Amino acid sequence: MLAFLQELESHCSSKAIATFLDSDGEPLVINIIRQGDEVAYGDRWGMKELFVAKLLVSCQPSGSLILRSFTSEIDEFTQLPIKELRGYILTGDGNSLDFEKLSPNAMFACHNTDSETGEPLPLEQSVRYC
Repeated sequence: MLAFLQELESHCSSKAIATFLDSDGEPLVINIIRQGDEVAYGDRWGMKELFVAKLLVSCQPSGSLILRSFTSEIDEFTQLPIKELRGYILTGDGNSLDFEKLSPNAMFACHNTDSETGEPLPLEQSVRYC
């Protein structure tokens, strides 16, 4: 679990949004905020512990997480901050969590394909797939 939290935090320079989908299809969205060396999960006390518990319990057999990290870089065409997208497949047994990071190409395909029709979706501007 610690390795996965370190992975998420390493990609949060200021603000990120983690969207977790458990094995039953139930979502959990949590903000991750960095202030210097400190990283906060959510805006209330105990949110990090709730997030960790949810990941451990709800990835049996698997779950997924999308991390949207906001950078200080500005897209020259849109003048919007560049957002980085990362995806993870999570598996657990209730006590530990393993994760596999999706490739940038797989992340692009997942983000830009209609899941029902398989047709391409309009591209979102100012996004970097990592």
